[in-house]
Amino acid sequence: MSYAIFRCEGVKSLSDLTNRGKHNKREKESYKTNPDIRIEDSHKNIELIKCDKRYIDKFYEITKDYRLEFNERMKNARSDRKKSFYQMVNDSKSVVADEILFTSDKIFFDSLSKEELMKWANTVLDFVYEDMGYKKEQVIHATLHMDEKTPHIHLVVVPLVKKFNKRVNKERYSISKKAYIKNSIHLSELQDKYCNRLNKNGFKLERGQKNTGVKNLSPRQLKQVTRIFNKDLDNAKWELNRKYRTLISKMESKTKGILNKKIVFDYDTYLELMNYLKQANEAVNRVAKSEGLYKELEKEIKYYKAFLAVNDEKDNEIKYLKKELEEVNIKYNSLKSFISNLLQLLKGIFKKILSIGTDKEKDLVSEQLKECYDNHFYSESDISDIVIDTSKEIELTNYTEEKDYDYF
Repeated sequence: MSYAIFRCEGVKSLSDLTNRGKHNKREKESYKTNPDIRIEDSHKNIELIKCDKRYIDKFYEITKDYRLEFNERMKNARSDRKKSFYQMVNDSKSVVADEILFTSDKIFFDSLSKEELMKWANTVLDFVYEDMGYKKEQVIHATLHMDEKTPHIHLVVVPLVKKFNKRVNKERYSISKKAYIKNSIHLSELQDKYCNRLNKNGFKLERGQKNTGVKNLSPRQLKQVTRIFNKDLDNAKWELNRKYRTLISKMESKTKGILNKKIVFDYDTYLELMNYLKQANEAVNRVAKSEGLYKELEKEIKYYKAFLAVNDEKDNEIKYLKKELEEVNIKYNSLKSFISNLLQLLKGIFKKILSIGTDKEKDLVSEQLKECYDNHFYSESDISDIVIDTSKEIELTNYTEEKDYDYF
């Protein structure tokens, strides 16, 4: 299913605002050679809220009362503190405007008629007014671009507010994005509302993944996550392999009858085995966690791909991220296969510990077997082979049966 995508990016300065206006209104000469923008189709772009002047002029129009209030204050300011409205806005830590982008993927837009496309656009505007709280008078420009790979809306708005200032004991104007998007939690709530609004209006879209730890990452951050993920999987496999080789070495040099039905080894080797079981348990848990993270990374790259499809020169970023994720997948599957093979070799040893080990050791192996079963390293048949005729047979048999029942 396609995603319902909306993201905000603060405009930091009036010069930046001017440049965004040139981009959104297709006033740049460079577009004539930009392969991502089909300038011959720019006449198909739809102005949802028109801007027949420069963005900065529209900004001054929207902030007229704010500017008059500020200039009045400057009349009584010390000479060394006087500045123009332009300087004050640019020097402020706040944004001068907020650009909100609404889009989905090409599959979604290809399925829409022109009437449905306009219904989607109007639903977007309703969301901006009714859910985000902006007024139409605050919008500099809203345009639906149809001349790029994926249709999308650029909506540029001035987050102007008038609120009570305790210091001067009266209301004053300010530009505050936080007045409309308070924090990341509020943004997440808005994204829920946006997706719900679209679905109520007949657009079957999925909300982007939330609370995953990887959502809304930049290309650089996504690369860092995949590199750390790759390194973590490599380290897990190397450490598990090292401990396994140490264990086998001890067993071969200090045990008798290792290849026979009876397994006998000294206490030092036994401790090494228990240490290995702990390491194997950690690796099993790590693979399970890695599987979840891999799936979330895959979803995030799909989500990010749809988002970046509307920006210039991003194809290389997507290709790089997909390649990185493919490498993660290869290493993840390799580690999973490696652990599966090792655990198959250890079935006989697990059975022996459940037969002759201490209660503490039997409990440790029992927990290991549950982890292996939960994460699909051992089947119900594997568990049955290991625990038959041992003190843990009833406990683990009941455990697998209860787990099977949970699926219904």
